[in-house]
Amino acid sequence: MPIHGHLNSNRQAFLWGYGHYVVFASAAAIGAGLEVAVEQAVHKAHISTLAASAAVTLPTALYLLTVWALHSRYFKVGIAQQLVLPTAALLVICCTFLGDWAVLAAGLVSAGTVATGETLTARRAGRARGEAAAPAG
Repeated sequence: MPIHGHLNSNRQAFLWGYGHYVVFASAAAIGAGLEVAVEQAVHKAHISTLAASAAVTLPTALYLLTVWALHSRYFKVGIAQQLVLPTAALLVICCTFLGDWAVLAAGLVSAGTVATGETLTARRAGRARGEAAAPAG
């Protein structure tokens, strides 16, 4: 999606551009966190389940919030669409405390986030098509 219409100053442009470092770093940290969680699950890493879970869930939440801050908040319409990613980030953080189920739960929350976002977008598009096709009068 074109963002240039929303970047009205150099400050906004630099924050948007350099903010992508956080997106990419958090995405890479999710992969590293998954490795930590696997190593902890097979008892090769000598860390707590909470620490291993946090190695996955905290970067995931950071990723969701950063994508929302840099992209989604400009293009999502309505409070429901605006709240999908911040709510998902909060739920993913809560998954940290689910013990051995934390990583699975965070994955399910993430999958549900995608499904919810797509459903809300499709509903809005369907309403817009219905309004455009309705006869004026």
